[in-house]
Amino acid sequence: MTVERLRPYAVNVFARMSALAAELGAVNLGQGYPDEDGPPAMLDAARQAITDGFNQYPPGPGIAPLRTAIAAQRRRRYGMEFDPDEQVLVTVGASEAIAAAVIGLVEPGSEVLVIEPFFDTYAPVIAMAGAHRVAVPLVPDGLGFALDVDAVRAAVTPRTRA
Repeated sequence: MTVERLRPYAVNVFARMSALAAELGAVNLGQGYPDEDGPPAMLDAARQAITDGFNQYPPGPGIAPLRTAIAAQRRRRYGMEFDPDEQVLVTVGASEAIAAAVIGLVEPGSEVLVIEPFFDTYAPVIAMAGAHRVAVPLVPDGLGFALDVDAVRAAVTPRTRA
């Protein structure tokens, strides 16, 4: 049974769109599913890793060589230094990364600003953390949409944490 604060999020937009696409025989472009298996070299490397015993759950933050490689890539590309043991977290996807960040940063009763429209994972994760979502909508600017910086400033309160 879903706790009351999470009931509105029992089915997300991706699940609804996937079901509707399947029902109508439509192409589902909503989740970025790959349309091919990937490069043969990548598939070979994955098979070899499984054969070599890399087939168990990794440590919570991700395997050390991957975290080290990510930190090195950020250094090369952006000139930014990160400690791979303290500042790099590997997740299986965006939803898990968002959940880890929100739950790690906010306390129950605090507020989280979200720019609207927002990725549908934000709302249930903020609710799971016991925080309150404060939406700041994008506004038309003649070229598309823009962030209203004054609206963001106005939305910030002493309870805002993210």
